[in-house]
Amino acid sequence: MNVICEFCKFSNFLGERPSGDKFTLCCRKGKVKLQKPVDAEGNILKYPYFLKDLMSNIENPYYTNFREHIVSYNSAVSFASMGAKLVDFNGRGPYMFKVHGQIFHRTSLLQPFDGEAPQYAPLYTIDSTQATEVRISQAANEACLFHILYQID
Repeated sequence: MNVICEFCKFSNFLGERPSGDKFTLCCRKGKVKLQKPVDAEGNILKYPYFLKDLMSNIENPYYTNFREHIVSYNSAVSFASMGAKLVDFNGRGPYMFKVHGQIFHRTSLLQPFDGEAPQYAPLYTIDSTQATEVRISQAANEACLFHILYQID
């Protein structure tokens, strides 16, 4: 990803460049302009340094864990998950699936039943340390490290 779009500065692969040499997948040749994220005072927010370091610094002791389990980290802090009836394709090539019917979002109750742990959006309504403990205790997140999940939260 070393070819930069002249309009939005997005990194692209050389093979993604269309015949007209102007990228369309990222910003439709400069037609789509996204505002930079800002905080309550209007200050431009920057990409969190710790995430950039985890993604790109080979010297970071948690680099390998984060990159190997990035899907688990992403799923752990999600507000919902995708639901659908999936049809798997077995065979050679990259993993693929086909959706049969309708796609929907799986969410949870704002107030879980007695004895049930909160999940998805309700984890953002409780103390962040407690929410991270709940996330890390789930089997799907067993490879995630507590302090990384806590920082993300």
